[in-house]
Amino acid sequence: MGGFMKNINHLKLGDLVNFQTGPFGTQFSASEYTKEGIPVINVKDIGFGNILTANIEHVSEQTRDRLSQHILKEEDIVFGRKGSIDRHAFITNKETGWVQGSDCIRARAKTNIDMLFLSQYLESKHVKKQLMNSAVGSTMASLNTDILKDIVVFLPDISEQHKISRVLKTLDDKILLNNQINDNLIA
Repeated sequence: MGGFMKNINHLKLGDLVNFQTGPFGTQFSASEYTKEGIPVINVKDIGFGNILTANIEHVSEQTRDRLSQHILKEEDIVFGRKGSIDRHAFITNKETGWVQGSDCIRARAKTNIDMLFLSQYLESKHVKKQLMNSAVGSTMASLNTDILKDIVVFLPDISEQHKISRVLKTLDDKILLNNQINDNLIA
């Protein structure tokens, strides 16, 4: 299998990242949403590795500052706790300073890992199957930090992670550009 396969580590997601659940209860109320201000990423805004901004809600700077432990940083990953549990959003520089919503779980690196690689890896059938098999709830599938901590990840060394994530990012960017061109042709 060559040198690449020798360098694969078998780890759990909880070994790689720290988790933070979104604000809930008395910490944050829907009445604090504003028409403009700091965007809040809720479950409905989580795509497949990206953020869907069409209907994103906002809070004031004061609310964001009060929710300081829920402020997102570049390379964080945000999961929805309910519903479409096989989705997540990778936070880019553009979304730094936004706030994670109530029904979300944030993952932040605690080891030397390429978080873009991890985000791309989370799109794999291997991970999605684990998520679906581990989810709780009979009416609506739900995740919690204990489930996420136990997700098995096969991780190459950091230099391989960087190489793989760059290639996949280049392909994703080309696909996005092609889709934008197609959308313009239709319009």
